[in-house]
Amino acid sequence: MHESVEHQAGRVSQNQRCVSPMIWPPGAQRHTGDRNMTVLLQKRTSSSDVPDRSSDVIPRYRAWLEQQGLGPGLIALLVHTAWHLITWLPVCGTGITALDIRRIAEFASHDCACPGRFRPLQSRCAQLRANRFLTWLLDTGQVAIPAVIVEGGSTVDAFISTLVKQGYSHSTTRRYSHACRHFVVWLYLADLTQDQIDNGVIQRFLDHDCTCACPHFLPPVKRFDRSSTTRAQVEQFADFLVRTGVIKCWREAITPPPCSDLVNGFLDWMRCHRGARESTICEYDRILHRKVLPVLGHDPTFYDVRTIRAAFAHWAHIQSSSTLSNTATALRGYVRYLAVNGLCRPALADAVPTVRRQRAADLPRYVSEAAVEALIASCNTATPAGMRDRAILLLLARLALRAGDVVALRLGDIDWEQARIRVGGKSRRHDVLPLPQDAGDAVKTYILRSRPRIHNDVVFLRAHPPYGALSSGAAISSIVRRAMGRAGIDGADLPAAHLFRHSRATNLLRGGASLQTVATLLRHQSIETTTLYARVDTPMLLEVAQPWPGDVS
Repeated sequence: MHESVEHQAGRVSQNQRCVSPMIWPPGAQRHTGDRNMTVLLQKRTSSSDVPDRSSDVIPRYRAWLEQQGLGPGLIALLVHTAWHLITWLPVCGTGITALDIRRIAEFASHDCACPGRFRPLQSRCAQLRANRFLTWLLDTGQVAIPAVIVEGGSTVDAFISTLVKQGYSHSTTRRYSHACRHFVVWLYLADLTQDQIDNGVIQRFLDHDCTCACPHFLPPVKRFDRSSTTRAQVEQFADFLVRTGVIKCWREAITPPPCSDLVNGFLDWMRCHRGARESTICEYDRILHRKVLPVLGHDPTFYDVRTIRAAFAHWAHIQSSSTLSNTATALRGYVRYLAVNGLCRPALADAVPTVRRQRAADLPRYVSEAAVEALIASCNTATPAGMRDRAILLLLARLALRAGDVVALRLGDIDWEQARIRVGGKSRRHDVLPLPQDAGDAVKTYILRSRPRIHNDVVFLRAHPPYGALSSGAAISSIVRRAMGRAGIDGADLPAAHLFRHSRATNLLRGGASLQTVATLLRHQSIETTTLYARVDTPMLLEVAQPWPGDVS
């Protein structure tokens, strides 16, 4: 009923490519038990169409496959691909000894005009089967892994060793190793060197249609993860290459804006002559570069009253009053610096409006002492992160520290003999506070039992590698937020790290402490700032409240 494969093949022209039945390589035995393969084993070609039949490569390869316990059908496919590959190599002017993964990638995608008649290639399947043949050649020592890949693998191993020393887990280092080895193989397949690594090359790696594999070095990549995690791993590997002197800096140089010299001069002036803290300097830098200069321009000679007032009218619709006030402060200081240096008119400083802020408009938000203790108790002290978090929460709760105070705390700031701790406030002055017993014990336990052993004198470090100081007060806020979730406290309308500061002050006042005592604990320079917390002392307010005129009660 159906036309046989032999008759179909007979109607195919000899000059058509990759449409004929598969030939059976010389020296191999036919497995007649496989019905599908019996249909394919037709039309053997003449000796002029194929390589030297005296070669024993194919029989030895077939014997090796049989030792792997593979089925007859799969062995036939693998042997056929190997024979096709051997036939193609002379066409492209090379031999078996020069075979590598780059040649196999070319073979899998070539427009077949090989002597003899072979089955149509399916690129990925053909590449996988050809890699099996390359694996056998590597096992038998007939070929070797390219020296560039071997060198890249040594560099990857050195990089992984640094990660292990930093405390990365085995599963994490394994993922790093796979991503970096994949990158090394792709560089070789793309005919790129490590010196050519840049942002564009990394993006090309993330976008490529992956069929990468290298026997004895990288297994076939089944599902290529193109996420930001892979990008971060490859970029970290590239940074390691820069640190070890293998390549030059690969990151694109950021062109500074035209006014960088003026802004940097202003920031240095604030640092040296006004005594501003680094956090204030960074905030002014951010405001000037992201808000002020894109609107006013980079040339101060074009600044005038109308331009400044129009800018503030625009900012008033998109910024809160506190943000607008900070913008006005930064701009006013910058204009005064320009005026002192003769770069603009001195009167322009008066053109910057004063933003009225409603002082203490919101009441401090706090939780009860029982809720504070629940937050502290929610930390799992069986883990290093739990020990660290409990020590941080105790310092926040007992000493009413700010998040920045905790981040900046160093080992030398703790006087264990006198049970005192030195903290820095919003200004450059430092205060010495008594270290409560439970907070001191928690900090000591964390330092001795779970703090990473690295060359950094900051007390609180990241719990997971790469170890280092906490980035900012936002890290402390994250710790508090997680504690709220564990303790079952709804923190939607509550501050994070400042919650302990508000709660400590409010609970002290409601417990009968004086404003002066609370001001000393909070390290307020003016007691007027502390009076804010008296507004939430409801029992005290009831005592001093006067009856409404005309009220019978």
